Amino acid sequence: MDYYNLEVRQQLSLYIHALSSFCLKGHNPYPFAKNMHLIFENKSRLRKWLYQWEIDDAEMLKEKLDWFLQIGHRKEFRDSSMLLSGLSISERAAYIQSLPDGDPRRAKLIVSNHYLTRLPVEGIAAYDYSWCVYACCAGYELGYLTEEDKWRMVAVIAREARISYSSWKDFAIGYAAGAHFTELSSSFEYVNKNQDFLIKLLIAPDSPLRQVSLSY
Repeated sequence: MDYYNLEVRQQLSLYIHALSSFCLKGHNPYPFAKNMHLIFENKSRLRKWLYQWEIDDAEMLKEKLDWFLQIGHRKEFRDSSMLLSGLSISERAAYIQSLPDGDPRRAKLIVSNHYLTRLPVEGIAAYDYSWCVYACCAGYELGYLTEEDKWRMVAVIAREARISYSSWKDFAIGYAAGAHFTELSSSFEYVNKNQDFLIKLLIAPDSPLRQVSLSY
């Protein structure tokens, strides 16, 4: 793929916009979802996010991007789901209840159990892919990644997202499950707080998701 071709970059830019928009949350995030360049121009914000992942140089960014692509949170989610799938419904409930309230495994198993039959085969990969794009573009803006490497990484992520999910609706469900799983939200706060935002992303005429397709 010619990453210096204007048409190629324009297409990949649409995927950057769509995938990274899921990473937004808080009060009225939709206007920013329509203008993600405002997020990527705020270097102090980007530096803060990367610092939360212990990223402050090019090598650490590369390690994180490789982890998102090769392993991600989806491996732990898949392992939890496989554990539960071998148990009956009553056995699952008993096993989860046997864990102490403060045990992080309990919250993650509650989420895994809730989504056990509700997700595509790739599970919460959407969460990994969205944050991989976000980290990739943030790293580029902060000088940790070359422009060519940024486009190459985005192309890989976009391809994986299209292979894994047939629609943005499925992608959104996978992302929401990933948010619950990684934030230890057994009370499913992410959807409760961001439901309106997710709906707008999926149905609003000016949504970045309307500009590019996941289906082949």
